[in-house]
Amino acid sequence: MKQKKSHSSKDISMKRSLTNTHIQLIALGGTIGTGLFLGVGNSIELAGPAVILIYTLVGFFLFLLMRALGELILSDLNKNTYIDFITQYLGKVIGTVTGYLYWFSWLSLGMAELTALGLYFRYWWHDLPLWLPGSITLIILLMINLISAKVFGNMEFSFAIIKILTIVAFVLLVFYLLITNGSTKLYGAISFSNLFKDGGFFAKGANGFFSGFQMVIFSFIGVELIGLTAAEAQDPKKTIVKAINELPVRIILFYVLAILAILLVIPWKQVAINDSPFVQALGATGIKNAACIINFVVISAAISSTNTFIYSGGRLLFSLNYHGQSNFAKCMGQLNKRQLPENALLFSTLLIGIAPIMNLFLENAFHFIAATSTSMFLIIWSIMIWAHIRYRKQTPEQQLHNFRMPLYPYTDYLVLGFFITMIGLLLWVPKDRIPMISALVIFSILILSIKFIKKIK
Repeated sequence: MKQKKSHSSKDISMKRSLTNTHIQLIALGGTIGTGLFLGVGNSIELAGPAVILIYTLVGFFLFLLMRALGELILSDLNKNTYIDFITQYLGKVIGTVTGYLYWFSWLSLGMAELTALGLYFRYWWHDLPLWLPGSITLIILLMINLISAKVFGNMEFSFAIIKILTIVAFVLLVFYLLITNGSTKLYGAISFSNLFKDGGFFAKGANGFFSGFQMVIFSFIGVELIGLTAAEAQDPKKTIVKAINELPVRIILFYVLAILAILLVIPWKQVAINDSPFVQALGATGIKNAACIINFVVISAAISSTNTFIYSGGRLLFSLNYHGQSNFAKCMGQLNKRQLPENALLFSTLLIGIAPIMNLFLENAFHFIAATSTSMFLIIWSIMIWAHIRYRKQTPEQQLHNFRMPLYPYTDYLVLGFFITMIGLLLWVPKDRIPMISALVIFSILILSIKFIKKIK
């Protein structure tokens, strides 16, 4: 009787403790992480200055994705995650498969952030083991997530403020130096000429341009996190609409202008690959301790993102299992006395903890994990937009929410075509081929496994 009670409508309703401010800052925090602070160096190396155009293109399509997902979320606020909508409109098998792929994708993102933490701390301690900072961070963040969603929201608020103020200050400083004809001892004048010398804007040609998409897409992963906060938002109708509509501003400020500022300071051929270009650029300005300060900010960004992925992973695993009848589902699909998915949080965090171990065996663990995460999210985003198409086809006009996907159905098919093209692109690029094939194999195995289990039952 006790286990049945954990699956009642009362118990599966998570506490609405996230305010408007929490939601807005979580939305901001979800778009600023290691993909930007560390991965941008890899993107610049591959694509040259044209990486700015790649960020703009990817940001545009992900804004359209969020408009579609926002419409889905507001159509039924009783649903906890996007997986509930996928199950309703595409079927239980696709919903379950996508749910577990989505859950595993969040865990892989947490692994990438923990791996990056080790690289960041080596800025100060060169011989520090890569696994140590991540392991300590993971234990602390788990304890925080087991307290309440409000504590999580307050923590994200603090981290997001740090990231936002740092990037804004960085952009303003570089443009001030640009206007005042500033220069650096290492790289010379701060100038727009850095965008066009050494081969021009498209210096790496078509091959380089297309090779740059993987890490750029990885930088944007987390943008859809806003939807996972709906179940714990105090006023989701207002806050979700506002957060999604402000997404283009965040893309311009936190991606396009920030990367432009880096390239104004550092010629693209000299941008760091295994260290943060932000630390490199600020260090070049000659401002005392500037590099140390921004390295601290970069570390806080990685901690913030890991915190987000623990939060998301736990809630996804809970959502996938709260109707289940197996022993595993009954364990993961229940809430504790504080209305938190404690077991799901513990299990998800335990798997994220594999990352420090991977650093002992993989020479470039961060890039491998990042490419795998990107591959899985392209599959997931494609299914999400497909679910929105089915929703619009099945829902009468008078029942649609006012917050709708603009220019439907053309924009839906445009976004779906973009994601499918990106999947084909990653299969074409040699360095991304194995991660993309791995993601497709995992997806296929999940489908066959779920169908097999269903057939046995």
